[in-house]
Order: sequence, then structure tokens, then C-alpha cells
Amino acid sequence: MKQIILFFSITLMMSPFYAQKVKQHEVDTEISKVTVYLSGAEVSRDYTVQLQAGLNELRFTNISANTDSRSIQFEMDDPADLLSITMERDFLKTQNGSTRIQSVRDSIEMLQEKNQGIQDEINALQTEKQVLNTNQKIGGDNVSLTVEQIRSTATFYRERSLAINTSISQKEREKRTVNQSINRLQQQLNEFNFKENSKNNVIVVLVEKSAAGSLKGSLKYNVSNTGWAPSYDLIAPDISGEIELKYKAKVFNNTGNDWKNVEISLSTGDPNLSASVPELSPWKLNYSTVRYARNRGSGKNYNYAVPQQQSRQAPAMEQGLDGQGRIQNIHTGNISGVNNAPEMRTIEVSELSTEFDIERKYSIPSDAKPYIVEITEYDLTGDFSHVSVPKLDKDAFLLAKITGWEKLDLVPGPSNVYFNQTYVGESYINTRNVEDTLGLSFGRDDKILVTRKRVEEFSNKSVIGNSKKDTYAYEIIVKNNRSRDIEMELFDQIPISTDSDIDVSVNETSDATYDESTGELVWKVKLKPGEAKKYTISFTIKYPKEKKIQVKKYRSVSAPSF
Repeated sequence: MKQIILFFSITLMMSPFYAQKVKQHEVDTEISKVTVYLSGAEVSRDYTVQLQAGLNELRFTNISANTDSRSIQFEMDDPADLLSITMERDFLKTQNGSTRIQSVRDSIEMLQEKNQGIQDEINALQTEKQVLNTNQKIGGDNVSLTVEQIRSTATFYRERSLAINTSISQKEREKRTVNQSINRLQQQLNEFNFKENSKNNVIVVLVEKSAAGSLKGSLKYNVSNTGWAPSYDLIAPDISGEIELKYKAKVFNNTGNDWKNVEISLSTGDPNLSASVPELSPWKLNYSTVRYARNRGSGKNYNYAVPQQQSRQAPAMEQGLDGQGRIQNIHTGNISGVNNAPEMRTIEVSELSTEFDIERKYSIPSDAKPYIVEITEYDLTGDFSHVSVPKLDKDAFLLAKITGWEKLDLVPGPSNVYFNQTYVGESYINTRNVEDTLGLSFGRDDKILVTRKRVEEFSNKSVIGNSKKDTYAYEIIVKNNRSRDIEMELFDQIPISTDSDIDVSVNETSDATYDESTGELVWKVKLKPGEAKKYTISFTIKYPKEKKIQVKKYRSVSAPSF
């Protein structure tokens, strides 16, 4: 009996709470700030709503379907009690849709009715044609017809069959036209439905307020199907050493919500960080394996990243600029309303995350296309030098060692390289490089002239006994047509014997550094403006006279065959 009285008393005490009427408020907010991670983003919405005293249910609509319900944060600037936060799908909104969706649906329904009417006419004509074909027999077995009667009947069948076939063909064309319109409208409806379905979440917040009044604050949550990738421009006007680094980002939004004139921050952090205290794991060091482009024709590794030429109309991501700072896919577009998000790749960044606050606001629609966001610009210093291997290429290559880049919190990514207002190509900045200097090639320098030719008067072939002696001499001339001093590494080589019957002797190297194991010759060249220097190579090959030696090297190329 005491238990029944106690339960009845508790029920009476709680009944006023349940008897309170919950006032619903549909809150339609705009996105004010977005922190974009390499994969994912944190979205912030500011709200202001008038509440009654007691329980109030706030329904935040048009929330992305890619929202992580575990990440929702509800902040209040005014006193109130937060009772619960939930997230649900608004299926009625998806079914009813917007005015545009209903208009497209009505158009599709009207065209389908018209299509059915055309099909009914075609069926009637085909029935008439079938009846006509079934009754082609003229008269009976014992009936004789005149020629005029036969001609008249045949003319009737021919004219009527032609009229039926013409009408059927016309109706078929009308049907195809209607079907094409239905297909286009259906694709548009799929696009509209995709956009509506991608933002049909509702965040429901239950708060209790002691007195009527306004409540303002912010709503934050994490979304997927968005991210950013770094993009750089390295610009050197000349070889003075001044290099400008433009740090940019390609941001894509496929969340379902357009970002209209919002504050943007770019972060290298992880939006799905655990709330658990992190644990240290052993910090093991090993040798860094960083691959660089090897200079052609020599065994020396220069530790320089070489730009790869690409067409400006067809970058690697198959996108092109549309004239408004956007980067768009060069293909025909999305199919059936499904936005094609870019492929994801794995990169390695510093354990300490970095965040960039973008000064200006940006508008990025939810169309899965990457948009350029300017992060910042840096002025760097580089030491320029030249390298040439005239045996393989008559041009001199301009190389730069850029210092100070490791302090800039860069993320691994592609870089467009420009020199003297000319696009050189695309390179790649790899932040895993433990060195404090970034080596980069700025392409060919046409102001440095390099020639290599064979000196015939010092080249000869002779036979002495059972042996042949072939002497080769080459002359290399380097000229500086720039208005400042330059430094250059000049490479050539002496052949190496791999047979005991073949003997190679070096006659002249013009004081080059000679590596006998590889045959490599290196000159450290310093040239003043307008200065030219000449270097000579001479060597003799002795081998049995009954054998042949191929001194000249050949390369394989593709050529037409007629």
C-alpha cells in the first residue's frame, strides 16, 4: 500500500512537468563559418530565436545529410537549460520537395499523359493497318472483277496503307521528342532530389527557459564529403635569388549546403579526434628515402625536383579554369544529379596541426567542384646555379636551392613553376624532406649558350701492327649572355673499357675533375656577363684491328613508317 501511495505521489509531482506544452520553433539558419579539414569540415551556424517560458523545441532545418550526429555542439549566449540534442530525417520534406521539384513533377506527368495519348493513336493506326492487311482479298471465288475495279481497289489499299504508315512515323517522332523531354526533366528532377536529400536532416534541441526572451548562440557540427588540397605557385622573375611562393588551396564542397559568403579556415587537423588522452609510442629514427630527379647522362644525384610539363588546358585532375577563379571538370558534367567528388589520396603531414584563417570571405556552392582559395604569400630566397650536359642536351638548366621553406607549415602538394613570366611546368613539394633546402629546377635558360663539337684536326684513326688507335677530340664552349655573374656545373665523360683488349687513355680534360671509375668529367664554371670559356676533351682508344667498336651512342625514338 505504501508503494502505491509513493508511486502516486511521484506521478502527481511529475505531472506538471509533462503537462507543460512544448513550443516548437523552426529555425532556418545560414552557415556563417566553416573550418575545412583535408577531409571533412566543421560547420558553424549563428542563430537568434524568441522563446517562451518553459520548454522549447528548436528545429534546425536544411542540415546536411553528411552530418555526424556525435559532433553536434550547441552553444548559448543567454541563460537557459539544455535538455537534449537529437538529429532526425525530414522525410516529408523529401517527399513534398520544393516548388521547383513539384513543377518538374507536374511537367513530367503532363508529358507522360501526352505520350500515352500518342501511343493510343499509334495502336489504333496499327489495328487499322492489320485489318486492311487481313482483308486484301477482292471479291469471292466465283466473282469476276473488271480491270477498273481491280485498279480502284489496289489504289485504295496503297493510298490508305501509305497514309497509315505516314501517320505512324509521325507519331513515333512525336513520341521520341516527348520521351527526350521527359528524360531531361527526369535528370533535372534527380538533380533537385539529390540536393534536397543531401540537406534533409533536422537537428532538434530541447531547452528550458525560466522566462520568455531571446536566445542566441551558435550551432556547430562536423560534415563529410568536403575537404581541401594544397596548390602552390613558385615564381622567380630572374636569377637574383628572389622567389615568391603563393600558397593556395583547392576547396570542394559536396555536403548539400551551399556556403554563401562565409568565413573559412583551412586546417591540417583531424575532425574525428578521440576524446581519450593520447599515448606516446616509441619515436624511431631511420634514414629518409627521398627520391629526386636524376640529371640525364651522369651518375650524380642533384637532389632537385624537376617540373613536368603539362598542357594548361588539361591538368592532371582533368579540370580547367572557368574565368571566375573556379576549377571545373572539363567533361560534360554530372550524370543523373550525382555530384562527382574528387578522388582522395594519402599524404603525410606534421603531427602538429596547422590552421590558416583566410582573410576574405568565400562562396563555395555544393557542386563537388574545387574552388581556388588564396591562403597567403611568402617571399623566399634561393641560390641559383646552372647545370649542363652538352653531350646529351645543348641547353643549360637553371636550378635553385630555396631556403626557409620548412618554417612555412606547407602540406605536400603540386606546384606550378614560373620563371621570367614563363610557365616552366609542374613540380611537387614534398614536406617529408628533412633537409632545410628545397631543390627545384626552373627549366632551361636560353641566355646561357653551350656548344659541343668534334674537333676533326685532332681526331684520327690509325693502324699500328695488330691494333687500331682511334683518337677523339671535342671542344665545349660556354657563354654567359646574362647581365650578372653565373656559376655552372658542366658535365661530360670519357668512355670506360669493359674488355681487357680495349685500352682507353686520356689525353686532355682541361683541368676537369675526373672520376676514373665512372668516366665522369665535371667543371666548376664561373662566368662574368658576356664571358665565354672553352674546354677540350681528348682520348684515345686502342683495340684489336679485326674488331669494331661503336663509340657513338644512339637513342630509340618513334618515327612513322611508310
